[in-house]
Amino acid sequence: MLGRLRAQISTLLGHPPDPTPTPCPPDTERLYRLLAENASDMIVRLSLDGTRTYVSPACRTILGYEPEQLVGVSTFSFVHPDDQHIVRERMQHLVETKADQRGRNRVIRADGRTAWIEASLRLVPNPATSAGGEVVAVVRDVTEQVENEARIEQIAGTDYLTQLPNRRAFLAALEMTLSRGAPCALLYVDLDNFKPINDTHGHLAGDDVLIEVAQRLRQEAPEDALVSRLGGDEFAILLAEPRAGTAPALAERILVALAAPIQTSCVVAEISASIGITLSPEHGTETETLLRAIDLAMYNAKRLGSAHYLVFSEDMEEERREAAIHHLRLRQAIIAGEIIPYYQPLVDLRSRRLIGLEVLARWRHPERGILPPSEFIDAAERAGLIGLMFESILRQASQDAARWPDGLKIAVNMSPLQLQDATLSGTVLDILSQTGLSPLRLELEVTETGIVHDLGTAKRVLAMLRTAGIRVALDDFGTGYASLRMVKELAVDRLKIDRSFVVALASAPESGRYVSAIIGLARALGLGTTAEGIEDAATMRRIAAMGCDLGQGYYFGRPRPMEGLDSWLTCAAEGIPIIPEDEAQAASD
Repeated sequence: MLGRLRAQISTLLGHPPDPTPTPCPPDTERLYRLLAENASDMIVRLSLDGTRTYVSPACRTILGYEPEQLVGVSTFSFVHPDDQHIVRERMQHLVETKADQRGRNRVIRADGRTAWIEASLRLVPNPATSAGGEVVAVVRDVTEQVENEARIEQIAGTDYLTQLPNRRAFLAALEMTLSRGAPCALLYVDLDNFKPINDTHGHLAGDDVLIEVAQRLRQEAPEDALVSRLGGDEFAILLAEPRAGTAPALAERILVALAAPIQTSCVVAEISASIGITLSPEHGTETETLLRAIDLAMYNAKRLGSAHYLVFSEDMEEERREAAIHHLRLRQAIIAGEIIPYYQPLVDLRSRRLIGLEVLARWRHPERGILPPSEFIDAAERAGLIGLMFESILRQASQDAARWPDGLKIAVNMSPLQLQDATLSGTVLDILSQTGLSPLRLELEVTETGIVHDLGTAKRVLAMLRTAGIRVALDDFGTGYASLRMVKELAVDRLKIDRSFVVALASAPESGRYVSAIIGLARALGLGTTAEGIEDAATMRRIAAMGCDLGQGYYFGRPRPMEGLDSWLTCAAEGIPIIPEDEAQAASD
């Protein structure tokens, strides 16, 4: 028996025995007995039904039993109940395929503790019949190794900051849930306006806010839910087998919980979140499908403004497909030069002379004609094309302006998204250098909203532009959240008074007070002012009397393409008013 066992052990250990059986010398026989009796791995012989016929003494360490307690007893008796099917399938596969098997499973020790073992199995044929006769197994204790692997897996699957499961763990849990065919719900929680906290108060304050958000999410979610941080300010929640309405109800509780101010060591932060919800199997049973759906739902919720949630619908997918087609067409239009500059006069209100032109984008669509910005600007921002469009418009306008009378400036609008681009100043200066337009003839207009949402980056970008000689105007002033402190920090050159105040001058007396206050603020800070929306001579005269420097609006002219600017450029070249005095006087009478 020991000779056969020796051959079987040698094979399992990767050392096939000599195919020519020879009698074992006594010393060799004693050597293999010594090996079997003293090996740290447990060596077991089993019948095909799993009954043990031999067990080496290593069973004392691995299982806590004496060898005689195990011989004649089924090996399945000691397997952990949850792993019974694994071990039985392994044995069955061994018998059916006659191929060596190796695998891990849990066993119950004599002291009741659970241990992990790794077993290498080989089917040994009966020498007389060549049919399967018995099984030889080499078993080792891998409990410590499994526990170490579990600790590493836990570390790899945990977000270091919030101690929530991370994206890796979330995706693994989702895959497992879907593989079981179990229904589930996903919530994608994206914080609104979190970046300004980092920029204004530092990353330590931002980290404190994220930790508090994680705690509030855990408090609101059911105990059996998986709350995870996907990265940055994005979180996700997995609900297994939720009842109808559970996910929307949870989203509502989360929005309420996040509405409460967050007190950290250095800041009181007010935040909100946009939440997308998707359900399985209603919206799909594949991970990629559900992630795309939940991203669409969150994106559509964010479009509604802060603190909203939406459940995915098929309409969103159709909108996404249509948007993708529109975005592709828009990219082609930008590259083909179909997005062109139109120009509207900027007029000195005292002399009524043309001092510059504001650049306004238009889409010269080959089928639909000239399209206004409302038809494509938002789409360009969503598609990440706004930078490419800005560069194209600035390049065309700079080439046009380089041929205009000296001193005539251009004013170009920037998207709030561009204030996050640290390379913006370099891009602008490259275009000016290539077209030959002086930086002193360019004014860039930014909105209050774009600056407020990312003050730190905006300050750096605008400072680099102003250092190069480019002037910066704060557009739509009075409609956003800009404070006196912010205006001073940004050191802009000009405030543009929103057209809503200007248009309302004749009908709303309080608008006059607002306009006067803005002009007074600008004068105190040494800034210029531009009034938008001047549509008649009376408004022009009233705004000028208040001390406003520049004006623009339909009264001076509607936007025109380059080929329609001759009369305006002639006025500029000859230094004559764009609106003659007698015409202005007659219009106001």
